[in-house]
Amino acid sequence: MSYLQKNLTILFLLFSGYFAQAQEAPFAFYLTWNQDPTTSMVVDWHANGLEPQTLKIRRKGTESWTDMESDVMPYPFSERIVHRVALHGLRQDTAYEIMFPGKEEIYYFRTMPGNLNEKSLKIAIGGDSMHRKEWFEKTNRMVTFFEPDFIIIGGDMAYENGLAENLGRIYDWFDAYSNSLVTADKRILPCVVAIGNHEVVGGYYGRNPGYEQTNSFRKRIAPYFYSLFAFPGQPGYNVLDFGSYLSLIILDTEHSNPIVGVQTEWLAKTLKERENVLHRIPIYHVPAFPSVRNYEGQTQTLVRENWVPIFEENGVRIAFENHDHAYKRTFPIRNLEVDQSGIIYVGDGSWGVAEREIHEVDATWYLKKAQSVKAFTLLTLEGQQFSLISVDEEGKIIDTYPESPLQFQSER
Repeated sequence: MSYLQKNLTILFLLFSGYFAQAQEAPFAFYLTWNQDPTTSMVVDWHANGLEPQTLKIRRKGTESWTDMESDVMPYPFSERIVHRVALHGLRQDTAYEIMFPGKEEIYYFRTMPGNLNEKSLKIAIGGDSMHRKEWFEKTNRMVTFFEPDFIIIGGDMAYENGLAENLGRIYDWFDAYSNSLVTADKRILPCVVAIGNHEVVGGYYGRNPGYEQTNSFRKRIAPYFYSLFAFPGQPGYNVLDFGSYLSLIILDTEHSNPIVGVQTEWLAKTLKERENVLHRIPIYHVPAFPSVRNYEGQTQTLVRENWVPIFEENGVRIAFENHDHAYKRTFPIRNLEVDQSGIIYVGDGSWGVAEREIHEVDATWYLKKAQSVKAFTLLTLEGQQFSLISVDEEGKIIDTYPESPLQFQSER
């Protein structure tokens, strides 16, 4: 074989290997938003190779595909690459089909409705999702059975603690999402997350010497969270507006940002600017009204002293808390007293983790319901009203709100 032939053979093998690699199926995928969910979607997938890849998309019911080239970003502590396509200008309340490179399956997602006048919105909400992959997947399958429009996980997703040695937990989390948060007809459930202590080295920013409230420091202590989840992004708290009917306020309970100061100022401004939005719902990790931990704990107290008054001043009616590995719903609370005009706090982070022993409900002034159980909450928004059911991992309904039709009618 001549020198030229040898070189041509080597080039052929290299390019053949490249194209074979480029067409490998993704290891996992993930859908979320960072702009109005009524007209957008962010599609991530994880694969080998540094070159951009192509996502195919079309409106369901049409024939022609549009090719979208991915942005390419590093995957912390891994040779995998994050591929991301941000889709904008989509039709409201519309199904779109997608094909990932190297996969024959056609999946789809649906944009959110433009308003709640004629259609309700159903959201599966929980936190603390994966002590064990099989527990996470079991709850996921029950969530999928109820076919929510999307899901929210309020921190402690994979329990990776921001450490390279826990990369396998991240792999497992995204693998479980890709396998068990997809409906029978291939609709992928988009996911919105908040930061928890198990996304951060040491759990809390104060345990990291020399902490600075900067993007680079936050990314250093929570590398997976800031690299693999397009929302909330920096600085770790954010608001996601669904048209003019829903604002999800995602907050950081001392994990990569202090509660006091800039974040609390941002919260007050953000809620004030949305005083005409029908539903304003805070989601965060450490609870103000814990079902397991100490009511007087430092972070719990900071949430009550700094955020709860802002929630009350700005017409918040329900907030979602996590972290305690149990289920809870409080009485309506205002000014740290039971008050029918107050806010209901629901949680407490038991999606796929070992349950903990709860406070005695009858002896805890703020607890209306609590149970040591793996569970999630299905929140339904209809016009100005909301209702919920909470479901355990076996599919048993363990709580409902409102508890009577009369109470439902009285909701503002």
